[in-house]
Amino acid sequence: MEMSKHMLVKLSLLVCAVLSQYGTVLEAMGVFPRRYARDVSRTENGELPLPAVNSVKPPSDDPLETFPVPREIPQDEGVDFDNATERSTEDNVSPTKVFVSMLKKYDERVRPDFKGPPVKIFCQLVVNNLGSVKAETMDYIVTVFVRQRWIDSRLQHFDYNDTIILSTRNLDKIWVPDIFFVNEKAAGFISTTGNNAMLRIYPNGEVLYSEKYTMLLKCRMNFQMFPMDTQVCTLQTESYSHTDKDLLLIWDENPVVLSGDIELPEYILRGRRFTTCDLDREIGTFSCLEAQFKLVRRLGFYLLSSYIPSIMITVLSWLTFWISPEIAPARVALGITTVLTSTALFGVNRQTMPRFSYIRAMDIWMMVCISFVFGALVEFIAVHFIFKRHKKFGFPKKVRNLVGLNKHWRFKYRKQDNSPLDVESATPKKKRRRLRKRTLAEVTLLYQTRARRIDLVSRVVFPSLFTFFNIGYWTIYLSWYEA
Repeated sequence: MEMSKHMLVKLSLLVCAVLSQYGTVLEAMGVFPRRYARDVSRTENGELPLPAVNSVKPPSDDPLETFPVPREIPQDEGVDFDNATERSTEDNVSPTKVFVSMLKKYDERVRPDFKGPPVKIFCQLVVNNLGSVKAETMDYIVTVFVRQRWIDSRLQHFDYNDTIILSTRNLDKIWVPDIFFVNEKAAGFISTTGNNAMLRIYPNGEVLYSEKYTMLLKCRMNFQMFPMDTQVCTLQTESYSHTDKDLLLIWDENPVVLSGDIELPEYILRGRRFTTCDLDREIGTFSCLEAQFKLVRRLGFYLLSSYIPSIMITVLSWLTFWISPEIAPARVALGITTVLTSTALFGVNRQTMPRFSYIRAMDIWMMVCISFVFGALVEFIAVHFIFKRHKKFGFPKKVRNLVGLNKHWRFKYRKQDNSPLDVESATPKKKRRRLRKRTLAEVTLLYQTRARRIDLVSRVVFPSLFTFFNIGYWTIYLSWYEA
């Protein structure tokens, strides 16, 4: 109970303080007449003065005296408030009133000049960003501003000589072309600023409509010249429901504008072209516009990741020619390692491409390098086989006679009078003598000499052939390379 009493006392004091402050504010504003304050100052003797007679006026019966006269609002110099409401008709017209009046007789479902000539839509593309060109899926991402201009006589407003700009909430009240992108794969990328669209209406009825799009478009690519290829990616826009009898898409004066900061890591943007791509369908001919972007692939990345490593692997395989045929493990390890490495490098290059069947420039290079590496391994096998033979190749006698191996491996004896022998029969012309057979050491030395001779020839033939291939390869493909 004591606590509730204290709370009531505090609440009453708070209400009184608020009411007193509120009354002071109302008096300062002139709502209530100011009360005559009582002089509570002390006299010279320190005593309070006597109360003044009639210090407070009694309330008057006249209602005019109860409330004070309103204060006069100060006026700025040079402004005539009496004639300020007299304005011209043009100043009273607002864009909202003009737009509302135009919509009274406007039907956004009908195109301009209905049942008349086709409406001409002048288009312009402002490419803000172009990138993410993927060879695996053959597509790219582009951010573009599509600007369209046309004349709609129903939107003429000469009583308001200025441009009317509409927000995105009112765009559905005006007829706009129903265009779409033919080679679009995906769209609907969410922008941080929402739907970016703008529509302006000029007094003569010209309409400017601009909208921002971020799309994933497909790009037809040909990789026969890869990695020295040139790709042409397109952007095609077409009317969806209106044929060329109702709507015509026409390129504007400056059709395709590229942003100055477009930079692609793998390609060089060489230029752009613009053309038409009208399509004849069963229900009619539809107007279509096409913008082309020329992309030339950069060669530097592939030189460092494919060409130079393959050259090093190929040259490394030739080191087996300087290793003695007697050291078979070293030559086998080096040959198999280079073959497996070049094959793996070729497989990695193929993984980054679509699964097509035609041959690329990179495939030709890699196959030739693998052939040289594999040839070096086959050469060692042949040399080792010859080096380890202790007799003739081990073929049957009939086979050797058929091939003609025996007649080239016989010693050519001469008579004491130095008369030549018959090579076919290895006997003298007048008298046949019996041939001497070679010893095992002589046969072994003969095959070892031939094996080393093959290595000597390979040291010259392999680098020479690879050099000629490089000259022909780079001469042909660099002449077609546009970078």
